[in-house]
Formats: sequence, structure tokens, C-alpha cells
Amino acid sequence: MKRIFAIGLCAVLTVGLLACSSEEEPKEKPEIVEVTALDFRFEAPDTIKSGWNTFELSNEGKQEHFMYLYKIPSEITLAEYEEGVPLAFERVWDQYVAGEINQQETVEMLGEEVAPWFFTEVVPSGGVALTEPGETAQSTVKLDPGKYIMECYVKMPDGTWHTSMGMYKMMIASEDSTGMEPPKPNYEMTLTNYDISTSGELKKGTNTIAVSAEDTPEGFMMHDINLFRMNDTTSVDDIVKWMNWMELDQFTAPGPAYSLGGVEHMAAGKTGYMTVELTPGTYAWISEMYGNRDMVKEFTIK
Repeated sequence: MKRIFAIGLCAVLTVGLLACSSEEEPKEKPEIVEVTALDFRFEAPDTIKSGWNTFELSNEGKQEHFMYLYKIPSEITLAEYEEGVPLAFERVWDQYVAGEINQQETVEMLGEEVAPWFFTEVVPSGGVALTEPGETAQSTVKLDPGKYIMECYVKMPDGTWHTSMGMYKMMIASEDSTGMEPPKPNYEMTLTNYDISTSGELKKGTNTIAVSAEDTPEGFMMHDINLFRMNDTTSVDDIVKWMNWMELDQFTAPGPAYSLGGVEHMAAGKTGYMTVELTPGTYAWISEMYGNRDMVKEFTIK
């Protein structure tokens, strides 16, 4: 009865008496989740609120790092994740490194050895893409309540995966929501199979970019986007080649260009945001998995 009375009372009050509303207004400022990337671990909260969160990744390591977030089934424990994903992956990869299986056989064996739920029940949810040592990058994503894994799988110079060194962390998004709204972008990017379309204008100074994954690509990796500041000795093709982690000598730190973050892999229909400070120079947007299918876009800031 009290609830019914409250609803009725709110209905007859003026718009100015919003305190009577049973729902909180969306917050204007984002909920900041501070994450520190070290060689080779994450320092981050164990539990955060669900809803829109801005992850601020500070790379205090000596190698490039990123933080890819994906939702896993709630019943999976950390030990089950470790056995079913990174350790299973490593067992197959070691055979590839040893020359016992070729690249195609490696892909097929990964499909057999990695836990089945990883391919059918995981929800890629974004995160902060490749970030240079000493840099801080941020990305805003919307998380449903549940259990998530945060990981970085760049390779060390000797080819060892960062995940093999323990660079992953379990995080819980609680039922309690941040109540925040996504930031307002000045530039929008849509990732399809296999193209990058954009609207708006990038400018010198602070830019907020909305990145939307529209399609589900072939294979098990969803769309993402990485931002690089180019140099005089590196081409886009050099970066695309480097990002092909199926090659034993690629995706090893250090990378060929300066990485400024981006938005990690997202399921189709999801949108993530990044805010970045751009100085005069030449830059490139590059997809980790699909740069070799022309998902690249260069631009210049004057």
C-alpha cells in the first residue's frame, strides 16, 4: 500500500519535485575503475558495480599491456577458468612452438582442448586496448551483473604469453548499478564485416569516440579497435603483421608503433567509448584480428 501511495503521490506532484521519484537520475560523470597493469599482473578491484563503467588503465610495466574483459558463466570458478582456458591454450601452443603441429592443426586443437563454454557462453565486453608503457588510457563499457575475466595476452620478447605469466584477473559486477550514462562522443565508429565506418571529426585535444560492433565476424574473436601514433619508420602493414599473434614471432613486446588504447573485443550490438588526447601527427586505427582484411584507417591531426 505504501508503494501504491508513493506512486500516486508522485503522479500528481509537479515536475520540479523529482525527489519523489522511485528511480535515481542517471549520473553525469562516469564511475571510474582504476586498473594498474604491471609486468605481469593487474591491480584492480575484485568487485565493481554493473552498468556503465569507465576503466582507466595505467600501464606501469615495461611492455605493452591491454585489458580485455569478457563475461563468463557464473558457476565457473577461477581454478576452472585457469584449467579450461589459459592452461589448455598453453598445452596446445607448446606443441605448436615445438613444431609438432602446424598452424591449422593448432587452431583445430584449440577448439577441442579449450573449455567448450569459452566458445559458446563467453560474452566479449570490451575493455582498454593496447597501451604503451607509461601511458594511461581509458574505455567506457556497459557491464551486466555477473562474473568477468580481465586478461592481457601480449607476448614477451621470448614469445611467452602474458597470460602464461598470470596476467589475468577475475572481477565481479554486482547487481548494484552505477546509474551512469555513457559519455557524449564527438566521433563515432562502426565495425562491420569487414569495414570501419566513421562519422564526426577528430580534433587536436580531447576526443571521445564511440565504437560500435555491428556484426559477428567469422572465427571466435569479435571486433575491436586499437589506436596507434605512427612514426617515420613504421607502416600500417608493419603493425598489421605484428598483430597476427598466430605467428610465433609476432605480437611480441615492444610493438612497432606507439599504442594509445582503444576498445577491446565486443559482442555484436555492443558499444564502447574511449577518450584520448590527440596531438599533431599521423595515427592509425587497426583491428587486431582483421587488419589483414583491410580494417584499418589512417588519419592526421594538424
